[in-house]
Amino acid sequence: MSNIDSSSTRILIVDDHAVVRRGFCSMLRSAGGLFTVEEACEGQLAVQMFRQSKPDLVLLDATMPELDGIEVTRLIHNIEPAAKILIVTEMEEDFLQAFRVGASGCILKNVESHELLNAVGLVLSGYLVFGRAITKLIIENYHLAAEAGKYSKLTIHLTEREREILSLISQEFTNIEIAERLFISPRTVDSHRARLMQKLGTRNTAGLVRIAMEYGLLYESKVS
Repeated sequence: MSNIDSSSTRILIVDDHAVVRRGFCSMLRSAGGLFTVEEACEGQLAVQMFRQSKPDLVLLDATMPELDGIEVTRLIHNIEPAAKILIVTEMEEDFLQAFRVGASGCILKNVESHELLNAVGLVLSGYLVFGRAITKLIIENYHLAAEAGKYSKLTIHLTEREREILSLISQEFTNIEIAERLFISPRTVDSHRARLMQKLGTRNTAGLVRIAMEYGLLYESKVS
């Protein structure tokens, strides 16, 4: 099923269960016409549809036969590295794997309507959506950090303020929340965020945090 309107935010819903797809469609339509949707029932079709229509966001089931959500994420990012992908799962264990393959977020399948709409809005705005507890787990356990951290000072130089802001971004604080914690203006936070993206060579917040973790740049910050 497809209902595409170029004036709306376009979302591709991918799940092998029709009832689940329809449930997500209903949640998104409750936003009063902000979203239009396409549906795909399996991974290969999802990749083909993404290539053709380039939706603004992909809402993607983690567990599907033949081609699962993790592999679909990899394939879509081969087409468009900046693609926004929100993975939906029944298992919290999938959160870390979703992060590692470059998803912009991961939420549980039993999500309420307002939680889904909030997650979609945050991802579309460039934020990571993994939940602060999960993000903390990712930071503490990310398998590349210990080795990559050896090289961080040789390759990327960040100021102490930039490290503070990077740490807070990784914990999913908004610009306003960061500004309040650091006693600076949201505009200043936004400027720091833009400079961080330029230094780390990425175009969105998800890429910013992933690269920072790979280079071990989050571990020297004094922000808790």
